[in-house]
Amino acid sequence: MIERDPWLAFARHTPARIALGRTGASLPTQEVLRFALAHAQARDAVHTPFDATEVATQVRALGFETVQIASAAPARDVYLRRPDLGRRLAEASRATLETSAHGPVDLALVVADGLSSA
Repeated sequence: MIERDPWLAFARHTPARIALGRTGASLPTQEVLRFALAHAQARDAVHTPFDATEVATQVRALGFETVQIASAAPARDVYLRRPDLGRRLAEASRATLETSAHGPVDLALVVADGLSSA
């Protein structure tokens, strides 16, 4: 028999995994399966490649200029081990930004890959 958690009312106000109920000393099977699915989807999203060239092509087709730059993490596997490098701009990209600057702009958009490009 599944016992419902008295915190169930709070669960409606957050996406957090609270008030899941229990079966004896464990979670209900349905909740364990939901967590396993969410974890698998998150892992897939982390490893889904981001095609910056395709995004840039589509943006240029709309008539906008694009500049592609990169972080100090040379590859995704490095970024996963060293996320601090993903917060730093690569020196070559810093130079690219300095040479491509045209002065003040009204709007600049940044489209970036992160731990999930999905």
